[in-house]
Amino acid sequence: MPTATATAEATATSSRTTRASSSKRADLVTPTSRASTRVDKGKKTEPTFEIVVLGSGGGPLETDCSGYLVKPAQKSWEDGLLALEGGSGLGALVSLLSTIPPSTLFPKISFPPEYNSPLLQAAYIFSFLTCYLITHAHLDHVQSLIMMSGSMPPRHSVQPKLPLISSTSESVVVPPRPCPPIFGTRSTLEKLAMVYGGQIWPEIAIWAPEPKSKGKSGHEEHEAQRNTKSGTRRKDKADYHGEVEDPYHWEFPREARHSACLSFAPLHPFREYQPLHPELPLSVSTYPVVHGLTSRGHYDSSAMFIRCRPDGTCPRAGSNGNGALRPRDQDPDAGRQVLFFGDVESSFRRPGDEDVDMDRRDLAGEMTRAIWTEAAKSWNEGMLCGIFIECSYETARPAGLLYGHLSPPSLWYEMETLAGLVSSSKSRPLDGLKVYITHIKDNLVPHPTGRTARDIIMSELWALEKQGQLGVEFIETKRGDRIVL
Repeated sequence: MPTATATAEATATSSRTTRASSSKRADLVTPTSRASTRVDKGKKTEPTFEIVVLGSGGGPLETDCSGYLVKPAQKSWEDGLLALEGGSGLGALVSLLSTIPPSTLFPKISFPPEYNSPLLQAAYIFSFLTCYLITHAHLDHVQSLIMMSGSMPPRHSVQPKLPLISSTSESVVVPPRPCPPIFGTRSTLEKLAMVYGGQIWPEIAIWAPEPKSKGKSGHEEHEAQRNTKSGTRRKDKADYHGEVEDPYHWEFPREARHSACLSFAPLHPFREYQPLHPELPLSVSTYPVVHGLTSRGHYDSSAMFIRCRPDGTCPRAGSNGNGALRPRDQDPDAGRQVLFFGDVESSFRRPGDEDVDMDRRDLAGEMTRAIWTEAAKSWNEGMLCGIFIECSYETARPAGLLYGHLSPPSLWYEMETLAGLVSSSKSRPLDGLKVYITHIKDNLVPHPTGRTARDIIMSELWALEKQGQLGVEFIETKRGDRIVL
C-alpha cells in the first residue's frame, strides 16, 4: 500500500476526482450554515453545540486567526457564550456582519432597535461572553483577546442601578465592569500574563484564586508554589477578600478589584472535567501537546474535550470559575463533547526522517496517544460530536519547515492511530466522524498549480480518506461558518 505521503502527493494527477468529491460535499454543507448530525443506531441525535467561526486560519492574515463563539445548541446566545481562542474576535465579527445578515450567523437573536450597525451588533453579541478558553499563547490565538481587554461591552440584559456621584440631580446608570476569566493551562496563562506587565499592555489582568481542596497531588502542589513574573505574581490566601457579587466580579485582591478586566483561571491538565462558568453547562478536560521547539525547549499547546450537559443545567463551579474536578466516568450527567486541538505536532516522520528530533517525536507521540485513547472511548460510546484539528501546510512542505504543525500525511497518521484504538478489525472504524480542518496557512505567492493552499490541503486529505477508507469526513472550516453539531 502506498504511504500517506505518496498518496497525498498523487493528488496532483487526480484533481478531477477530488474536485468532484468536494462539489458533493458543498451540496451537503454550505459555507455559511453547516449542520452536522451524527446518526447512531438509526436515530439522529439532537444537536449539542452551535459554533460561529470568527476566524479559522493560521496566518499570516491577522483578519483570519483562530476564534470561535460557542454555545449549547439548546440555549440562546443571550444565555451566555464561550469564546474558544482569542485570535479573531470583535473586529472579525464586525467585518462578517457587514456582509452576512445577522440572522444567518445568529438565528433567533433579536437585536435592540438602537443596535443598528455591524459594530453595535457585534458588541451586543460579545456582551454575552462569559469566559475565554485558549489552547496556547501565540498571537494568532490571543491577539483579539488582548486588544479587547479593557473594552469589553457590559452585559446588555444586566442594568444594575448604581448611581454615579454627580453634581446634577440626574442618576447615571453605571453597568458593572465585565471581567471574564481566561481558562488555559498554567503554562499558557503564564506566557500570556507577560503581556499584561505594563510594557506591552496595561496591568489589567490578575490571577483568580484556585478552589480549596482537601488535598493536592504532587503536581498540583508543585504548581501552587510557582509564581509568575512581575505584575502578575500570585497572591497569598490572605490577600483575597469578599464574596462573589455576580458572574462578572470574581474574588479579586482588594487593591485590584476595581481595575481588573481579565482574570487568569488555570486548568488542571489530564483526565478531570472542570466546569467553566456558572452560566454555561460546559466543562472541559485538558491535555498537553507539543507544538515545536524554542530555545528553551519544546513549546506547550493543548487539546481540549469540551462537554455539554444534556439537560442544559450548569455544573457547579467555584466563585472564580474553577469548579470541582470530576472524572468523566463519575459524572452521571455527562453529555456529548467535541475535541478541539490547538497547534499540535505529530510523531509522524517521513521515510528517511525517522531519526529527526527523536526526543520530541517520542514526546509528541506519547501526548497525542493519550488524547486518542480518550477520544476512542468517547466515539465508541457515541459521545464524540466531532474533532477540530489543524492542518497548516501541504504535503510538499519540508519537515524542517513545519514548525510544530501538521500536514496531511501527519494528520492522516493521527487518524489511523485513533482508528486503531477504536477497533483493530472493524471496517471503516471512524465512519461518520466529522473532522473540521483548521489553521490552514494561506500562500502569499502563487502556487505553481494555480491552486490555493486550502484547495491543495483539503484535496490531499480527501485523497487519503478515499484510499484509506477510515470513514472520516474532512470538512474545511471557514471564517463566517455557522456549525451545528
